[in-house]
Amino acid sequence: MLKKWRVSKTIQWLVSLFFIYLVIFTGFRVATVFFFKPEETSVGELLPAFWLGLKYDLRWIAFILFPIAFFSSIPRFSPFYSQRMKSFWTIYLGFLTLLVLFFFGADFGQFAYVNARLNADALIFMEDPKESLQMVWQTYPVIWIVLGLAGAVIMMVWMFRKTHVGIEDKNHDIHKFSFRRRWHLVALVILGWFMYGFFTLKPLNFYRAFSLNDEFKSNLALNPFQNFFTTLRFRDPELHTHAKEYYPQISKFLNLAGRSGAGNPYLRIGLPGSKALETQPNIVLVLCESFSMYKSSMSGNPLNATPYFAQMCKEGIFFDRCFPPHLGRQEVCLPC
Repeated sequence: MLKKWRVSKTIQWLVSLFFIYLVIFTGFRVATVFFFKPEETSVGELLPAFWLGLKYDLRWIAFILFPIAFFSSIPRFSPFYSQRMKSFWTIYLGFLTLLVLFFFGADFGQFAYVNARLNADALIFMEDPKESLQMVWQTYPVIWIVLGLAGAVIMMVWMFRKTHVGIEDKNHDIHKFSFRRRWHLVALVILGWFMYGFFTLKPLNFYRAFSLNDEFKSNLALNPFQNFFTTLRFRDPELHTHAKEYYPQISKFLNLAGRSGAGNPYLRIGLPGSKALETQPNIVLVLCESFSMYKSSMSGNPLNATPYFAQMCKEGIFFDRCFPPHLGRQEVCLPC
């Protein structure tokens, strides 16, 4: 059909590549449902997540294919112009396929570990690469994973070459210079549409997934590229806060008045009492990281969720003015 319409060989190849990548992206989403779907959720309920996930997938497939469509509008950059350009674009696709498979594999492991998509928090492992690599080596079958990844990339490159040869053979009567640029324009418009958002009035963004109002459905709709590259900008704290406006209340609550350090109104300087060292107290400091204070008995929870910690607080010294700046990381400091 495409040959009958005199569509250029490059655009025919792009159509084949498009469906190959669509199968890869969709296959990982189906695997996510197969391995991680909650028992109480039916497959029919996941259809909106699949539809939204298709839009995300089309967006990132378009990012991959757009450079080929754009540069191939100039004949000498077409993958059918010369063996050199064929090799160049095949290497380009091989490298991006390696990234795709790596991201999806890492995402699959992340989902199995914490039931969430891969996000930019994973970059924390780069802060201590030696320790992180040692942990990965001790935890996962690294050699088999690398061999499997290499084998998958080689198979995909072989498939890209095979589709290239197939299109060349089917269009042997079409001269390599005779193509109509209007088909490249159509391809660029369609790929641009996918990048903007397929059948969406507003640009497709990360937050659209959370309109599904279900954690699993939202994670299922997102793909690791959308989730990872969007959350990159969340790594740096945003400085728009109301701390200055509410500093009088904060100062009163944390007892900062008259005790703040110079240049830092939030710094508390606490000095030991006159006999603090002479008595030589026996101190055990209990630091509970990620201990949800609002769920504990010490917060007045009527369920009395942490009776033993509550007893330690009564018998020891409980610091009830110790708070970190992140919700979900409410530590309890308890010397006793």
